[in-house]
Amino acid sequence: MEVTRELCDHARGNGQNLHLETGQETADSLLQFITDVDRDNLFVNFDPANMILYGTGEPIDALKKIGAYVRSIHCKDANWSEEPGKQWGEETPLGQGQVNMELYLSTLKSIGYRGPLTIEREIPQEPDRQKNEIGQAVSLLSKLRSELLA
Repeated sequence: MEVTRELCDHARGNGQNLHLETGQETADSLLQFITDVDRDNLFVNFDPANMILYGTGEPIDALKKIGAYVRSIHCKDANWSEEPGKQWGEETPLGQGQVNMELYLSTLKSIGYRGPLTIEREIPQEPDRQKNEIGQAVSLLSKLRSELLA
């Protein structure tokens, strides 16, 4: 916690915030950490797929819990493993996993998030597939955004 306080203090001196990415901890643990650090420039980059991949909680429930701290997000999808928290889940193309992108965007709207929808899809060993899936993600998000966030 002390290191995070030092980072936040340094960032504040530069007019910056620090965003912690979700995934390896539950929403409750992350909230407790943010409260314990006690800095007004400590926020969250919410990645719904990471909650599934690590098995740390339902992404929509987690988003609702920590929504007040969400300042950036990832649009990424995944499927739960058969043993969440013990086995790594499986990342999928956006819209083909268990995040529920329509509900995710609706929830973002309900918590007042109006920032960018950042696509994260990492398949460095298959650059053509990665490019194609990012293109499909752009199409999906454009469609959902026009329907839900207009």
